Amino acid sequence: MSPVPLRRGLGALTALPVLLLMLQALSVSSVYGAPPTPLTLTQAVDIALRNSPQLAGYPLEFQAAEGRVQQASLLPNPEFSVDVENVWGDLPGWSRAETTYSISQLLEVGKRSPRIRMAESERGVLQHERDILRFNVVADVKRGFINALSARKKLELNREGHRFAELLASGVTGRVSAGAVSPIEETRARVVLAVSSANVERSALEFEAARRELAAAMGESTPSFESLAGDLDEDFYVPPADNVAERIQANPDVTRWIAERDRRNAVLEAERSMAIPNVTLTGGIRHFRENSDTTFVLGFSVPLPLFNRNQGAIREAEALRSKADTERKATELLLQSQVGQRQGALMAARREATLLREEALLGAQSAYDAVSEGYRLGKFRYLDVLDAGKTLVETRLRYLEAVTAFHLAKVDLERLLATREKPYRNDQETRQGAAR
Repeated sequence: MSPVPLRRGLGALTALPVLLLMLQALSVSSVYGAPPTPLTLTQAVDIALRNSPQLAGYPLEFQAAEGRVQQASLLPNPEFSVDVENVWGDLPGWSRAETTYSISQLLEVGKRSPRIRMAESERGVLQHERDILRFNVVADVKRGFINALSARKKLELNREGHRFAELLASGVTGRVSAGAVSPIEETRARVVLAVSSANVERSALEFEAARRELAAAMGESTPSFESLAGDLDEDFYVPPADNVAERIQANPDVTRWIAERDRRNAVLEAERSMAIPNVTLTGGIRHFRENSDTTFVLGFSVPLPLFNRNQGAIREAEALRSKADTERKATELLLQSQVGQRQGALMAARREATLLREEALLGAQSAYDAVSEGYRLGKFRYLDVLDAGKTLVETRLRYLEAVTAFHLAKVDLERLLATREKPYRNDQETRQGAAR
């Protein structure tokens, strides 16, 4: 057997500990289980679209619509009748009875095709209603995800503030023990520590409530996830909202009324066809028991449209058809107004968050660090430290509120414009790809 090269042998010896560590890690994960994977926004949306009870009912709605189309295309059933005349009375029993066996068929005049079109038009309305519900489900999940991320960030900030309060309280206790400051400052420090602890507990409850709200938007009774992936994007990229009027007209909230007008127009056509009288044809045979003769009978009947020409139903259908145009126009105006409001709120939140990040946050952090260090050296009073810490916490929370408001307004704007694009957390990648 040929000898193993030295470099190859050393490589194998070097890789052996790594292999052992990998095997150990696999064994540990198999025993204790792998850590839960954080939930992403894309996964949350997919789960919501699968679990939504409202969306789950639409396949049955479409089956029902198919059934209505099928029923509308069916012809009326023929009627079989038996008439017996000259029985008893002045005649002796059945000896002179005349028995007529006949079949009658109703012939619909101009009604079957309008009825089918009316049933078929309902499927278009259902399609738009399902699209509206899908957009609403996605928007609700995005809002829940953003609120959960915001609540988690608020909890992290309050925990950080609590750690600062603990360090500050420890420092005050040391200075009080050394006789450098009054014991009243230790009392104040403990009050601040208790307040920060209460803020942490409240933030933890708010985060749990936000998790449950997100789970409810996903169609879950209890959260199936332990943590969330990602963080609130601080790039503040706003996708271009061009051709707003055209995009509003393409919104399913608007196009639904176009489909609804088609349906109501089909209803009007069907109601007008009801004013046309139907014809009933009758044919059969008549048997004379007295002489056993048989003869054929023919007949027809037509209702006379003297009083009821379905004029009331036609008038109602005409009014409802005209109302569909009014409702579509009202929806367009409402969406245009809401888009303007959301755009204004989006830009305002973006401007506020940018100012807070670029100016206020840096200044508040620098002031707090300087005052804390100065207090440790005896240059500042404890009240100065409290004021600087309060300003820093309020600025951070204010910045978080602005970022949250920015993303919520962005979700609302996407919903109003019926935007079909990647989740907000990938907007920076989209912007960079467009720049390239």
